[in-house]
Amino acid sequence: MDWFLDQVGHRADSVILLSGALLTGIVALVIGWSSRRLVFSANDSRLETHAKLAELVHGSLLAFTVFTLALVLADVRGNLGKTLDSTLREASIITRLDAELQVAGGAEAEQARADLRGYADAITAHDWPALGQRVPHLSAQASSALKSLRASVRATAKANPDSASTINGFVAQLEDYRFGRLESATKSVTNVFWWIIFAFLIGAMVMNGRYRFDLTSSTLVFLHMAGIGLVLGLILVMDQPFRGESSVSPGAISRALTGEESSE
Repeated sequence: MDWFLDQVGHRADSVILLSGALLTGIVALVIGWSSRRLVFSANDSRLETHAKLAELVHGSLLAFTVFTLALVLADVRGNLGKTLDSTLREASIITRLDAELQVAGGAEAEQARADLRGYADAITAHDWPALGQRVPHLSAQASSALKSLRASVRATAKANPDSASTINGFVAQLEDYRFGRLESATKSVTNVFWWIIFAFLIGAMVMNGRYRFDLTSSTLVFLHMAGIGLVLGLILVMDQPFRGESSVSPGAISRALTGEESSE
């Protein structure tokens, strides 16, 4: 699925959702019509005999599909929410560290504040785009900025022993949040889940061939499968927390040192 996400991941949410619904509905009609002609049309009498069994199989396939989709949707939604919360907390730590450095005062603290601004800018300009790539990673620019921040904070801590524990603790938390962003970026839906979803879904589409296709039945099948396609599109929208229109914004971090209240 990585190649597919590369093609659609940066498109508008409405395009992804609409495409998912239309594509799933159209594929369902094609597969249902084909299975009707190739499998079920010559076995109408047998289908009537085993109607209850066929209905059980069809319903079970749909139930398995919906159950798997619900699990995956809950997982990606939880990861997106966790990433947003973590970003807000990271922005809060940046603000608190800047305040502690300002109270500490001195040339070392002013240098540390400048390095902190450079690190915040590097997160927004370099880390965020790097985490949205096909293979998420942390940028070298932000790593270098963090290294400079770590050195200047240590110098500040040495000059201000009363504040040393607090400011060193804040830097350690920033490092943890940074690697936490990488962890969130790599928690995408694994291919095995997609294969299971598609296997159940295609099986249900084949079972649609039990029905005689006319305008009414075709419309109902299309609407039914298009609804499932909307859920597939929703999973794609939320699967990458640093990519796409609904991705987590770095705005809270970029505003952390401006005195504005973070609302994202």
